[in-house]
Amino acid sequence: MRLRRFTGTTIGEALRLVKATLGSEAVILETDEAPGRVTVTAATDGDAPAGDGAGDLVDEVRGLVATVRDLVDEHRVRGLPDAVRPLHRALLTAGVDGVIAAALVHATAERLGPETSVNAALAGTLATPLTSSAARVRLFVGPPGDGKTTTVAKLAAQERSAGRRVALITADTYRVGGAAELTAYGRALGVPVSVVEDGPALVRALAAAAAADVVLVDTFGASEPAELAELATLAEAAGTGVARTLVASAATGASGAARAWEAFAPLAPAACVLTKLDLAPGGAMLGQSWCRRVPVTHVAAGRRIPDDLERATPARLARCLLMT
Repeated sequence: MRLRRFTGTTIGEALRLVKATLGSEAVILETDEAPGRVTVTAATDGDAPAGDGAGDLVDEVRGLVATVRDLVDEHRVRGLPDAVRPLHRALLTAGVDGVIAAALVHATAERLGPETSVNAALAGTLATPLTSSAARVRLFVGPPGDGKTTTVAKLAAQERSAGRRVALITADTYRVGGAAELTAYGRALGVPVSVVEDGPALVRALAAAAAADVVLVDTFGASEPAELAELATLAEAAGTGVARTLVASAATGASGAARAWEAFAPLAPAACVLTKLDLAPGGAMLGQSWCRRVPVTHVAAGRRIPDDLERATPARLARCLLMT
C-alpha cells in the first residue's frame, strides 16, 4: 500500500487530484482542513506513478508507519471474539481514531449475544442519551465551511412542516453574505430572521422571539482563538437554557476532528450535527462524539432543503461507520 498527500483550496479540488493520480480505487484515510487549504491523505494498493527519489522515500516511510500502526491496532483488539475483529478494521477504514476504534469494538463485543448481530451491537453502543431534545432555543457553532447556515435552514423547514412557529437569528456578520444567506432562506420559508452583532443584541432578539415555538441561532465559523473567545461570549449571553450544537463535517480527518472537539469543548455542546456525509463516512467525528458522550442528532448528505437532513438513529450512525 502506498500513501500520498494531496492539497487543494477545497475538498473537491483535493479529491479530484486524488482520483487523477491514484484512480477511483484510492482510499481516503484522512482529511485535514485549514483556512484556504485542504490536505487529503489517500492510499492505494496499486503502484503509484514513479516520482523522484525523495518522494519514493517518503512513501516508504509512510508505509512503514502504517505497518506499525496496524500492529498496534491489532494488539488493541487481541483476545476479542472473532465476530468483532472485522469491525475494528472497518472503523479504522472509516477514519475512526485507533484508540477510540478499539474502545468501540470492546464496548460492542460486550453487547454481543446469540440473538444480537455485530451491526445491532454497534448501534446499541453508539446510542447516546439526548438531554437537549426539548430545548426551545438552539445555538449552532462549528468550524468555518462545515454547513451551519444550511443546517439551520433545513431544520427550520422541517419545523415549519411540522406546524411549529419558527424564528431565526444570525450572528454570522463576519462572512461576506453570511447574514444575507440566512435572510434569504427565512424569506423563502416565511420565517422571521434577526441579525445580531453581539451578546446584548442577541438577548434582545431572543426576547423579541418569545412567541416562537422554536428559535434557531446561526453563528459565524470559528477557528482562531480570538474567534472562539468571541463565540463563547455570545453563547454565554444566550443563557443557560439554550442548547448548543456543534455542526461538523464528515470529511474531517482524525487530527482535525480532535482539534475541532478540543476547540469547541469549552462551549459544552450538548449535541452534534454531522454534515457532508456525501463526501466521507464521518468516522473521525463520530468517534470523537461517542468518546465525549455528545449525541449526534442529525446527519446531512447534501444541500437540498429540507430533504438532505435526517435524524441520526443509532442504526443510521452504525451504517455510517460500516459504510453500508
